[in-house]
Parts: sequence; C-alpha cells; structure tokens
Amino acid sequence: MFLSIRVYIIFTAVLISNLAKGQQGEIDSLKGVLSLSVKADTNRVKIFNNLAYAYYKADSSDLVKKYSNKAVALSRKLKYRKGEAFAYRRLSTLYMLNNANPLALEYLNKAYKLYKADNDGLNCARVLTNIGLYYHEIKDYESALYYFSLALREAKRMNRLGLQVVLSNNIGDVFERKNLYTKAHENYNSALSLTLQSGDSTYLAFCYANLASIHYKEKHYTKALNYCEKALAATSGAANDLSEIYLIQARIYFALKNYVKARKVLKQSDFLTQQTHNLDVKLQIYHTFYVLDSAEHSLKSAMFNFLRYHKLHDSLVNVNKNRIVALYTIKFALQKREDENRLLRISEEKNQLIIRKQNTIQGGLLVGLLIIALGLIYLKHINNKVNAKRKIIEKQNKVLENSNLVKDKLFSVISHDLRSPIVHVISLFNLWESGAITRKEMATVAPIVKGYITNTLELLDNLLIWSKNQLQGFKFKPEFFNLYDLLIKTTQDLENLIQHKNLHIVNNIDTSSELYADREMIRIITRNLLSNAIKFTPLSGTISINNSIENEQIIISVQDTGIGIKESDLSKIFANNSHTTLGTANEKGTGMGLRICRDFIEINKGKIWVESVENEGSTFYISLPMVITLKQAI
Repeated sequence: MFLSIRVYIIFTAVLISNLAKGQQGEIDSLKGVLSLSVKADTNRVKIFNNLAYAYYKADSSDLVKKYSNKAVALSRKLKYRKGEAFAYRRLSTLYMLNNANPLALEYLNKAYKLYKADNDGLNCARVLTNIGLYYHEIKDYESALYYFSLALREAKRMNRLGLQVVLSNNIGDVFERKNLYTKAHENYNSALSLTLQSGDSTYLAFCYANLASIHYKEKHYTKALNYCEKALAATSGAANDLSEIYLIQARIYFALKNYVKARKVLKQSDFLTQQTHNLDVKLQIYHTFYVLDSAEHSLKSAMFNFLRYHKLHDSLVNVNKNRIVALYTIKFALQKREDENRLLRISEEKNQLIIRKQNTIQGGLLVGLLIIALGLIYLKHINNKVNAKRKIIEKQNKVLENSNLVKDKLFSVISHDLRSPIVHVISLFNLWESGAITRKEMATVAPIVKGYITNTLELLDNLLIWSKNQLQGFKFKPEFFNLYDLLIKTTQDLENLIQHKNLHIVNNIDTSSELYADREMIRIITRNLLSNAIKFTPLSGTISINNSIENEQIIISVQDTGIGIKESDLSKIFANNSHTTLGTANEKGTGMGLRICRDFIEINKGKIWVESVENEGSTFYISLPMVITLKQAI
C-alpha cells in the first residue's frame, strides 16, 4: 500500500491565471485585482477563493478562513453555488490537514450538496474522494470504501481517467488493509491499465509501488522486486515517494533473508523519512529495523527499535482515538442543534395555529350561530393538529434524551473501561524500562498484558458497533450466504483464544446451509456468542454449534460445557444495563456483546434466547426466518 496516494487530496485549479511568480507576488497580484474589482459579482468571489488558496499555500490559516468566509457570504448573496462550494472545499482542506478535524467533514458535505444541486458530476466525485480520504485517515475503512466507490462510479460516468486511477489505487489500498488481496490486486491492475491507457505517467510510480506491496504480501518476492525497480524508475524523485519504495524493498529483501541489502535500503528509507516527517512510514521503518535486528540477533538494537516502534504506535493510536472522539462530539452537537431547530419550528407552527384559532373565533362571533357551529367543528380539527404536534415534540424530546444517554455511556466507557487497561500496560512498560523487572518476569506477565490488550480491543469493537447502531442505525443489507462457511471463518478468527484454553469446537452446521440475512450482522452475532462460550468454558471443554429447521425458521445454537448462568441472572443478560461476569480464566467481559446480538437479531426479524443450568453449561439460540424481504425488515 503506497502511502503517498492515500493522502492525495484533489483540488480544483486556481480560477484566475497569469498570477505573478512567487508566493508573496501571487498574493500581492490578487490583492491588486481585488482593489480594482468594486462590483460584488462572481469575479469577486473567484478572487476571494484564489486569495484563500494563495494563503493556504503560504500556511496562513487565519487568512484562509477569512477569505473563504468572504467567498461564502458573497456567493450566498449572489446565489452562486459553485463559488460557495469551492470555499467550503478550501476550508475542508484546512481542517483535514489539521489532525483530521471533523469540521472538514461538515464542509465537504456542504460542498457536495451544492455541487449535486448544480449537477456537477466531476466536482461531486472530487468531494466524495476527499470524504473517503477523511474516513481513511481515521481508519474507518468501511466508510472510506463506500465513498471511494461512489466517487469511482461518478468518475467513470464522466470518463475521467486520472481520477479513476487515483480511486482504483485508493480502493485497492482499503482492500489490502482488510487482507482481501484478490480484490486489491484487481483494483491495482485496473489503475495501472488506466494509467498506461491515458499516457499520463503522473501516477505510474504509485501503481507500480502498490503492485510491489501486494506481491510482497502474497510472497511473490521476485515480482515484488521487479515492480519496485519499475516504481523507482518512474518516480519523480520526491523524498516521500522514494522512502516508501525503499521501505517495500527492504521488507522484500528481509523476506528473502538478504539482510545486508535489506538494511542498506532501509537506512536509505530512514534517511529520507527524516526529511519528510511521515509518521506512518517512520512507524513501519522502526518495526522493520526491529525484526531485522532480531533476525541478526542484535538484541540490544532490536529492543531499542521495538521501544521506538511502540512509543510512536501508541502516540498514533491516541491521536486516532482523539480524532474519533472529536468526530462523535461534533456529530452529537450537530444532532442536538438539528433537534433544537426542529422543536423551534414545531413551536412556531403551534403559535401560528393558535393565532389562526383566535381569528376563527372572532370571525365566528360576527356571523350567526351557524358559523359558530362550523367554527366549533373547525376548532376541534385544529385542536387535533395541536395535539399531534405536541406528540411530535414529546417524541423529539425523547430522542434527544436518548442521544444524551448514548453520549454519556460512550464517554463513560472511553474514560474508564478503555483507559484503565492502557494505564496498566503503560505502567508495566515503565517498570521494564526502568529495570525494575527482569526479562524473565516480563515473560511471565506478558500473557496478562496480552489479555488486557485483547479485552480492550474487544470492548472497543463492541463499543463502536453499539454506538454506531444507537446514533445512526445499521443499514439492513440482506443477501444469500453459506452459514457453514461464515462459522468456519468466525471460528478461525478466534483460534488463538480456543487454543489457549485447549477447547474442542464441534461444528455440526450443515455445509449446504444457505441463509438470507444481513451477513455482517450475523457474523457479529455468532462471533459474540462464540466469544462468550470460550470465555465461560473451562480448560479442555467443548463448544458445539448446531442448526435445525422448525416452522420455516432456521435455529442456530451455540452450546458450551461451561460454568452456566445463575437463574437470577438469566433475565439480565439481554438488558440495556451492562451486566458482566469474569470468565473461567478471569477474562473480563464488555457487557455489551449480548445487547448488540439482541438488537441485530431483531433487525433481521429473528429471536434470541438462552437455556442454562449453573455449573453444567449454557446454550444460546437464535432463530431467523428462512426468507426475509427487505420490505419486511424496513
């Protein structure tokens, strides 16, 4: 995965040409044009936008905001959507490069709506690309893939080969990060084919480097080296590009056990990265030095690079965590503001109804009893409308309260359940660094550290799934899939936990079992149920997975020989309030997995229940309709 193309952000060309050379000269020239342009028209908007762009290149963020906002204000007055959208894109770029500030997403959405209203397909594709890049930057790869795919469809419709190359590479990068190498290959090959077809070599080095990366991961080392050489020949010589290609080369030589060449090109990559300050590349360089030193038994150097790698890794993880928290904080604020505006509109409508009601009464008094009678009927009708509006207000208040509860729960878990394990791990490494514990003692507590990290990752996965479901709701996407294959993959994902406790997994699912449901939701459900069974089954226990068909329902069961559930706790396990119990190896639960299972089963029009005898084991059942239509689910 070639990092440079991942952070490639598409900009529209400057609207006014023939600017003076040099940054300050460009700004002075634009200011001169602005002083001569006294008419408030679209040309003045273009000047504001170009000044914002010039100050952006001069790294003057306050002046970028100033002239972009001037462009927005004048564009709105003139109803000049193109100028307003361009200003929003400039602001989004400013915030995007400011540690992926979520305000970038807000401005991109505004720009997209304006381009959509103008039927400007090309700029719609560019904005969708940047939205995808934002989600890629915060490592939300599913969202990134969604927006890249939308942008690619638009780029194909517009027959924009250059943009198709960028998007095919970006989509390939997402699939590569998801370890879907076949799909990554398809997109990388498509990007290369389009580049050669267009005759534009701008992205040729990117294409070759990406193909080198994917061949390396598929262990086709000769092909990977060949593509590295092609990438080096095609690159413009930029330090960032060279450092990443050398990094790929170093990894290939390491895989071929040619440690001398690996270290040589890795040093070149390290030297160039010191100039570019690319932290993602630097992180990978530290890790490659660590494995190279370990292979050559340079333990002191290996430990040094291992500590450098983990220090930078933790820093980048914290940065990304802060980005996600900031994104959800902005979303909460926007949702609250939208709810408040909706309540104000409803209140205004209610006031207007009351005014009309009073006018009707006065008019009724001026005419006879007949008009009064008709007026009373009308008042009853109006009263019904007022009651309906009142119910809407009450419903919106309830939604707002629920949103606040979700927010409180989210930040409570982040501040305590996520923070505590990380503090323990950091404390342990501080002891290691200070020499307070020996290598032997470190090896003894390593499984405990791994347990902390594993539990924290499970909590984070379930927390993100739960919060997304609560805030946005999951889109129901049913499809036909093989249940046996899905459970085999799920079991493989949990293989380390299964082997650690020497458990016996019995998969009695019919190999031909086809299910029509939301595959991703069923994967999350079965993973949570299997994870719980593993957690509460003692060493050398057995977990059985079965299915049957009853009354046009497919019944799936996960049975364990574990510690079972107290009868008093059976009614709590699917409740909204968290209920956690330590596993047989003191594994800590998240308290959210079964709640997610319940919600997802209901979305798929199914049911979930449990049968358990304390100290004998538990059996969790889920039932799903044999056929469910999208219309029914909605």
